[in-house]
Amino acid sequence: MKVSDVISRARNILLDSDATSYRWSNAEMIDYINDAQRLVAVYRPDSCSASTVQTLSAGSKQSIPTGGFRLLDVVRNMASDGTTPGRAITITARDTLDRFDPNWHTATNQSAVKHFTYDERIPGQFFVYPPVSSGVKVETVYSKYPSAVSATTDDLTVQDSYFEALINYLLFRCYSKETDFAANAQLASSYLSLFASVLGIKLQKDIAFGPKVSNKGGDPNGAAAQLGGVA
Repeated sequence: MKVSDVISRARNILLDSDATSYRWSNAEMIDYINDAQRLVAVYRPDSCSASTVQTLSAGSKQSIPTGGFRLLDVVRNMASDGTTPGRAITITARDTLDRFDPNWHTATNQSAVKHFTYDERIPGQFFVYPPVSSGVKVETVYSKYPSAVSATTDDLTVQDSYFEALINYLLFRCYSKETDFAANAQLASSYLSLFASVLGIKLQKDIAFGPKVSNKGGDPNGAAAQLGGVA
């Protein structure tokens, strides 16, 4: 969908469709849409997910690609050509690795990854087991920061399923600008609640998409995985 689709729907609700005397300019609304997309990405990392073949650094500690902010999965090893798939990679608990071999970070570097572990407190990095040599390639799924839109003809960065959330946030920001009227303040609060509600409903349905949502690194939740996510 386009930026113009969100703005057009919002203007209809705002009764602000006269292009000769807009109360809220397109530029202002575009700024609000950029804010909304960033918030959606924070609360729903899967809304801006990307899959890439990543070249790993030597050792166990790795970082997600530039422009990303949260790891979602490390899927499989890839051959040096970057297109031929290899061994699958599974998530494991860091506690398990630490107990099994406290010195696993200093083990001899290998040419393939068996497992990865992840800590939600440090969403931009992960660890691989065994440690690998520089140049090993894996397929990584991660959340990236949404690209800013600058024109009404631009495509939205987040997925189309978040169209309603963007509209609600846009309406919240617009009404918040004119809170001299009590009714507008109430409307702003209502649309902010709707924005949060839409994202909350989707969270309850989809569980969570990070490898681990807790303060322990990389400990997968089997029950949540059976429901289509991991938590």
